[in-house]
Amino acid sequence: MQEGGDIEINLRKGANGECIISFQDQGCGIPEEILPRLGEPFYSLKEKGTGLGLMICNKIIKQHNGGITYKSKVKEGTLIEIRLPLTN
Repeated sequence: MQEGGDIEINLRKGANGECIISFQDQGCGIPEEILPRLGEPFYSLKEKGTGLGLMICNKIIKQHNGGITYKSKVKEGTLIEIRLPLTN
């Protein structure tokens, strides 16, 4: 966030008994047409990015029977939620 702002990180138990880790920022947001491409191999908006970071995160989360969602509005910020099943 070039102009500063807060990043909130939360951990909670979801209604379906899963662990939900959320990250909310107040940054510039992500355009709606880009959201579906997040996690796609070799897709990056960074000059020196490889486009592998989110792809690896997605793979690890799925291997643990979880999921990740991205919600964003331009000029408002982004919310990322990671859901993982809880076990006894």
